[in-house]
Amino acid sequence: MELELPPLTVFKYKHGDRILLTRERKFAFAVVAFFALVLVRLLFPYGLLALIFPAIVYLQGVRIMSLGPRYLICGDHIFYYANVSEVNVSESEGVIRIKTGGKSEFEIERARFLTNARGQKAAANKAAEFNKVTAMIVERVRQLSPAATGTAFPVTPEGEVLAGLTPSTLPPAD
Repeated sequence: MELELPPLTVFKYKHGDRILLTRERKFAFAVVAFFALVLVRLLFPYGLLALIFPAIVYLQGVRIMSLGPRYLICGDHIFYYANVSEVNVSESEGVIRIKTGGKSEFEIERARFLTNARGQKAAANKAAEFNKVTAMIVERVRQLSPAATGTAFPVTPEGEVLAGLTPSTLPPAD
C-alpha cells in the first residue's frame, strides 16, 4: 500500500524568500563550483571569472507558489486554509491579503507572477494567473474555514454569504 500524495497546483511566483533548489540543481551547482575552483587554482587571477558560473546556476533556481487541497505554500510560508480568518481581495491594487487566527498576514501580488510574455500580453497573463490563484484560494478557504470573513466573501444585506461570487462578479449596487 503506497502513500498517495495530494496533487499540487504550481504557479511561478517571485516571492521574497529563498530560492527552491532541486536535487538536480544542487548537483549541477556542486559540479560547476568544483570546476570553477579548479580553474581558480590553475589560472589565478583570471580563473576568478569562473566563479560567476556557480552563481548563475544558483540564481536560476525556481521561485514557485504551490496550492494544495488544504494548504498554500509560498517560499518559507505555509498557510492551512482551515486556519485562515480573513481574506481580502483588492482588484485595483492587484493584491490578495490572507490573515490567520494567529494574526500573521500574507500578501500575494499580481505583479509578482512570472511570465515569458512581453508587453500587454504579460500584463494579461499576470492578471489571469492572479485571478486563477485568487479563485482557488477563496474557494478552498470557503470550504475549509466557513467562519472566514473579508472582501472575498460578499455578503447580502441579510447577512448571507453569496457562494461562487467574488467582488469583481457581484452585480452593481443600486
